[in-house]
Amino acid sequence: MLLPILLLISTISLAEAGKFTPKKYELELTPGFNGDNSFTGNTKIHVYVTDSVEEFDLHVSKDLDVEKVIFWTAKTFDSKFNPVLKGNDATFKKDGDKIHVTLSAPITQADIAMKGFIEIAYKGKAGKKGANKGLFLTNDVDYETNLKNGNAIHLFPILEDVGAPLSLYIITPPRAAVEIERIDGENLIKAQRGVEGKELISNYFHTGSQKVKTSSLQFKIKAPTV
Repeated sequence: MLLPILLLISTISLAEAGKFTPKKYELELTPGFNGDNSFTGNTKIHVYVTDSVEEFDLHVSKDLDVEKVIFWTAKTFDSKFNPVLKGNDATFKKDGDKIHVTLSAPITQADIAMKGFIEIAYKGKAGKKGANKGLFLTNDVDYETNLKNGNAIHLFPILEDVGAPLSLYIITPPRAAVEIERIDGENLIKAQRGVEGKELISNYFHTGSQKVKTSSLQFKIKAPTV
């Protein structure tokens, strides 16, 4: 009799467990052109939440060095109608190709009434010529990506590979070039803007309201011309 009761309790606990679901992805990548193939990244995952969440997993390659995870919340607006953001550092532990994140306090829908997102700062190294996953070199200086078939986690941390509106920022020197392929026959909206305080350019792409998977992205980064 005890076993069925334990199974019932376990089933109820799973049913009541809260969950984060991606609402929007903001992906920032800064590749290096100094010969060591390094890159830095910053990912923001805007979320929906069911019930209450205090712990969750992020899918991210063990080869990426996650430096910080912060959960940002906004319950109100300021006088200019901007969300008043409050960030709290989270603790995390690596477990193969994922990290287990523990928040400083549980998050409910009320906490993110105006906005709520996970921010992950990390760094890594691109694969050498001949590699075929994540970000890799196609010659001595130019980069390409392959994010399909589970390879997205080698470049971007994700909650899950589901469709959501997506913004991509690739930070490069002014004379570099970024080429991005169409997604599902659609061109991404593109813009360029300067990076405040730095001699760099933000190559900005976004899908508008169109929902796409992170694994659908495919782009090339050409080294700066002299």
